[in-house]
Amino acid sequence: MNSQKKAKALHQRKYRFLNNEFIIEGRRSIGSAIEANAEITLLFYTTNFSENNPDIMERVKNIPSEIISSKEINNISPSITSSGILAICKISKFQSYNKNKNIIFLDNISDPGNLGTILRTAVWFGIDQIAYSSGSIDPYNPKVVRSAMGAHFNISWLGELSLKEIKGYKILGADHRGRSIESINIDNQKWVLVMGSEPHGLSESSHPHLEELISIPKVGEGESLNIGVSMGILLYELTK
Repeated sequence: MNSQKKAKALHQRKYRFLNNEFIIEGRRSIGSAIEANAEITLLFYTTNFSENNPDIMERVKNIPSEIISSKEINNISPSITSSGILAICKISKFQSYNKNKNIIFLDNISDPGNLGTILRTAVWFGIDQIAYSSGSIDPYNPKVVRSAMGAHFNISWLGELSLKEIKGYKILGADHRGRSIESINIDNQKWVLVMGSEPHGLSESSHPHLEELISIPKVGEGESLNIGVSMGILLYELTK
């Protein structure tokens, strides 16, 4: 399989799993990967991109690379139109999660844009351990990676788990029927924040493991908040 066909194959989950690699693209994501010393195995870029972005080209000069046409890079890009630079990056091999740090647990999150926003929001608030259920979307899906805008490289642990495997934490479920987040007292306990999908909320299988339901008081109108917005508000309160 030639390099461009390999990049195209990584649009599919099975090939990401087989090769332990995923696609990143754009200045910001590739810059974040370089800063985090991530292993970029191959870089593709167009002549036009290199001429207009000498700063990023200086940073990637030691990475194996191929100059390809705009048509070719658009063909291998997961985006509708490529920014002109794209890379194949190794997926980090995480060990067990750190039991002294808080965790976000994603309960059947299926929307790639939401998951990308969740990752960005989590690292903004210093939460760098993300667990996800078997029913959640692959966090290395190209749409997730694009939405996360480099957040993958600021995460210390990312992996599939079931809630029953997580011990020694206060497990909080985000739910509109819960107590106001403002009234919750964590008392320096380590916690897991469980976020359910927007259409379905927390799954039935998660409820037996939840110690408490927490919610965001509604001041105005509307049925619900976007999951990324909700998690940002909850993390603001939990990390005060």
